[in-house]
Amino acid sequence: MLDYYKRTLRLLTCCLALFLFSPAIADEKADDAIDRVDKLHDEWSGWVLKTADQVDGFFSNSQASDADQQTRLRAFLRVRYDGNEGTKLSPGIRARISLPNTENRLKLILGDDEDEGRLNDLDDNQQNISLQVRGKRETALKQIQFDLGIRRRDSSYQPYVRARHSKAFTTDGPWVPRLTNSFYYFTKSKFEYRGQADFDREIGQHLFFRPTTVVRWYENNSSECNDGWCLDQYFSLYEKLRRSKSEAIAYDLEIYLRDKPEFDVFDAVLKARYRRMTKKKWLFWEVEPGVHFPSEYDHDATFRFTVRLEGIFGYNTTVDINENFMPVKAPWDQNTQSVE
Repeated sequence: MLDYYKRTLRLLTCCLALFLFSPAIADEKADDAIDRVDKLHDEWSGWVLKTADQVDGFFSNSQASDADQQTRLRAFLRVRYDGNEGTKLSPGIRARISLPNTENRLKLILGDDEDEGRLNDLDDNQQNISLQVRGKRETALKQIQFDLGIRRRDSSYQPYVRARHSKAFTTDGPWVPRLTNSFYYFTKSKFEYRGQADFDREIGQHLFFRPTTVVRWYENNSSECNDGWCLDQYFSLYEKLRRSKSEAIAYDLEIYLRDKPEFDVFDAVLKARYRRMTKKKWLFWEVEPGVHFPSEYDHDATFRFTVRLEGIFGYNTTVDINENFMPVKAPWDQNTQSVE
């Protein structure tokens, strides 16, 4: 897996070089290089699906059909400039390995998950491994997701288990609330809790607004919240663009609060995110200008600029531009046709 991780990042590095410098390369040479990249992408996508089949076979003696195998792997390279910390290059992999022989009751996750997406945006070293377990029948237990695996906590990787419950509520008004509760147990850091409340609202035909409140508690994790409570508040506004099938934009305000040693703002972030699909439908780039106010630098305004390149490998590599960008399916994609 480590060898494949390195090869995938090399492919993305080649893609980044082609993206930046191909106008200066002769057309024939550029075409040859692009053909080689396409060939490597097809080969590695096949490797992803084959490896997923082998993992699936570990749980069953039967062989799943190609149509049932829906594993997808995301590999990314991120370059971030921060006015206080300089420039940092961060590679990573996110994958959800489909296990159809278990009737999709099991799923292997590499990288972060729904609970920690934004937090891992601050910490680039979150390469977690977990196995999700879901109930088989339409019972109350099916609403509870169980995980076990290895996750980074308190500067080390630890085995853990998690129980997670999420429920959306139907209302007569314009807001759609969703509550999520997650309970963790780590071998060293012990118990953790994470509660999240989302409130979704469509604004006209071109805007989608989501405020999110997150409460976190750690029993024994000195690197988070000073052994107390964390309160994170997010406000995200997504705007429909003219070419909504190939580009997306969002505006975010993030506020991170801590209650120890005294209740204070740990950091605040104001940013915009623009995501664009390249001519290769499996390759995306994203830019993110922003400013934040970290407490360790006396809340002085600090400029931050991020460039991200992401490649999709495995099943159905032509994906929705908003996948992994918006928290829900874009409402305008359900009712309208966009301009390509």
